[in-house]
Amino acid sequence: MKSHIWYLIVVYVLVLSLEGKSMVSGEPQVPCAQVPCYFTFGDSLSDNGNNNNLATRAKANYRPYGIDFPGGTTGRFSNGRNLVDFIAEKLNFSNYIPPFMNTRGFNIAQGVNYASGGAGIRFQTGRALGQVISMGEQLRNHNIIIRQIRRSMRNNNSATMAYLKQCLYMVEIGSNDYLNNYYVPSFYSTSRRFSTQEYATRLINQLSLQLEDLIAKGARKVATFGVGLLGCTLYARATFETNGSPCVNDINDAIQLFNIGLKSLIDKLNSRYKNAKFIMIDVAQISTVQPPNQGQIISDAPCCEVQYDNVQCVPFGRVCDNRDGYLFYDGVHPTEFGFEGLANRSFIAQFPNDTYPCDIQQLVQLKLPY
Repeated sequence: MKSHIWYLIVVYVLVLSLEGKSMVSGEPQVPCAQVPCYFTFGDSLSDNGNNNNLATRAKANYRPYGIDFPGGTTGRFSNGRNLVDFIAEKLNFSNYIPPFMNTRGFNIAQGVNYASGGAGIRFQTGRALGQVISMGEQLRNHNIIIRQIRRSMRNNNSATMAYLKQCLYMVEIGSNDYLNNYYVPSFYSTSRRFSTQEYATRLINQLSLQLEDLIAKGARKVATFGVGLLGCTLYARATFETNGSPCVNDINDAIQLFNIGLKSLIDKLNSRYKNAKFIMIDVAQISTVQPPNQGQIISDAPCCEVQYDNVQCVPFGRVCDNRDGYLFYDGVHPTEFGFEGLANRSFIAQFPNDTYPCDIQQLVQLKLPY
């Protein structure tokens, strides 16, 4: 088993349906769904450049990453836009949310992206790769931004908190805690110390404290993302025993324990904090709904030429021409097309179980008792 991997949730059958594709026609998705600010915490599914200057192998600041992005290569783990970008568009932001490591010249009051490829809920996750910014560290970076926003408001704490309560907070993390921790026994001892249920419980308990920390910092509208079917990534299928199945079922079974726990956590937090609202995007559920055009999408091969470990693209390597016809850009990360599909169903649920208890569009429109 290889230890130098940084996984962000990628799903095997996450493809835009014909109906879903029509939702991104360039028209404003929800004219009244504007929020003044949007803060993102997560891993490489959301990272847009925070890892570029870190001493880590978990970075995508080279071609062919960004080959279809207007700004070229930025550190996004895709050929083009990622999940955060699509949601920012749906929220009608005029600019993409800047990475924490490069906020100079940007209006940080509109939001900051703290996500880091390889990061996890646990501090140790991703350290086999070098430097990554864990969820706990991302929260500390958020404190720095809050202080800057407060200074811009003449150190008026009540005005700062009132402003932050209007924002959307997105937390997309947990995948690396499995494929870059629990399932790397050559570097981590977690699989020897904990059963899959015990490990899921520990992750949920730690994430609960982190989400409550966000509440203390002013967050009131929080969209969390469950972990997708990591056992169906190209890397996992090439590395682990599938026993004749299309995916590595043991990994997917373990991940579902986390997702069940996350859903229960959402209920607990919503019951505890009456002036806040938490939702869950059930990526595994989204992954298992077969769209009508499934056969038209290539989901068993990467779009780019991948390195020997079947994870990331070879620097300046070959790239497929029909990138909208592939689900995976490299061995674990989706193409822009795949990101678009997940963003569509996160923002406006196409099926009742895509999100819980509501979708992002409904979340940002809620009137909460602050």
